[in-house]
Amino acid sequence: MIGAILPIFWFVVKILFFILLYIWVRGTLPRFRYDQLMNFGWKFLMPVAILNILATALALAYRS
Repeated sequence: MIGAILPIFWFVVKILFFILLYIWVRGTLPRFRYDQLMNFGWKFLMPVAILNILATALALAYRS
């Protein structure tokens, strides 16, 4: 009997933990406006992505 209840108990505990974590993060972090997210994407993420592509290309060229 206890062997069947224990996995269900741990599953419910994990679900409750992740729901609590989601609510906590959602309530703690600021909510960004659409224009702020677009500026972040263009001014930060795009150059980082281009640098990542260049670094990967250089590493692959150096290896061969």
